[in-house]
Amino acid sequence: MKILCICPIGIGNYLMTYPACRLLRTAVKDAELHLLALRHSIVELASGDPLWKAIHGIDPTRETGLMRQAAFIRQLSAERFDISLSFFPSNNWQYNLLPFLCGIRKRFAFCYPLKKGYSLSFLNNRLLELDLRAHDINQNVRLAAAFSGSGISAEPFIFPPLFTEKELGSAHRFLEGLGGPKLYIGVHPGSSSEHGMPAKRWDPMRFGELATRICNVLKAQALIFGSPDEEKIKHITASIMKAPCHIVAPGDLRMTAALLRQCTLLLCNDSGLMHMAACMGVPTAAIFGPTDERRNGPSGAGHLVLRKKMDGFPLWTAATVGVRAVKSGMDPQASLKALSVDDAWEKIMPWLVGIKEKMGVAKTL
Repeated sequence: MKILCICPIGIGNYLMTYPACRLLRTAVKDAELHLLALRHSIVELASGDPLWKAIHGIDPTRETGLMRQAAFIRQLSAERFDISLSFFPSNNWQYNLLPFLCGIRKRFAFCYPLKKGYSLSFLNNRLLELDLRAHDINQNVRLAAAFSGSGISAEPFIFPPLFTEKELGSAHRFLEGLGGPKLYIGVHPGSSSEHGMPAKRWDPMRFGELATRICNVLKAQALIFGSPDEEKIKHITASIMKAPCHIVAPGDLRMTAALLRQCTLLLCNDSGLMHMAACMGVPTAAIFGPTDERRNGPSGAGHLVLRKKMDGFPLWTAATVGVRAVKSGMDPQASLKALSVDDAWEKIMPWLVGIKEKMGVAKTL
């Protein structure tokens, strides 16, 4: 049996899809799992993982030529997949059209509340109702269970390996070259720049001030992470900090993961790096605004969500997947702008106490 697992765009989406695919492997032992990755960063993370028989990668936002896309569809069609699973949140016509064009007989997907006609969801022949209260990971596990009919358990979640010993060694050498305290916190003031996602970003100046307070309490220095299009906000964050900090040059994702794993905690927006840190067990303080932490907050125990409560927020929930429009006159960043450094610090202080206790450091701040 050949199964095409269709992963939505984004590193975070891949990580929130992965546990369902691992459980699928357990439930259907003779299945041959193929991954459809719609970003080359996902191909980079997934490469070498024995879970996948093959990884099929294309970036539809950059590889827009009809010849290239037609050739890719022919490549997938030649695989003669028996089943496809379009994992959450794939409420887009491309996700639904592609398995149909590839001639896949059984096409599993979710039934989304919005865009039912425009998204071409009727092209799927196995539809599962959404659980509007579920985390994305649990949503995807439900889809895998609906296919396998096994009622597979959602726990414990198993995430992919994000780095090798080679990257870990490189991370150690990088950190050995830094002066100052040998305790590190990660800081990621950015987020994806696609599909309106910059609206998830808290003010980088506030990031700098909050990171300074955390570093002073832990006697740590900060590693400031981000992609090439986040260089400006990384430098703004660093310019505000009054504690040792280092801007990490964007590069290999596995190296980034290895460095994140060495951090005592990560301070971030809702982002792919948030999910990377959380799935490796790095305590994560994540700042949320328009997106819904009940849907895609950091997975696991010991994390902290920072949000300013405000009527109408979060804007983008499981019920609105596929539509990011906001009401006229509403600012999608309003709740982020209302979250002050003092507001965030009030919640972070007791959280840091728990982190310090686990580190075997003095309990009082």
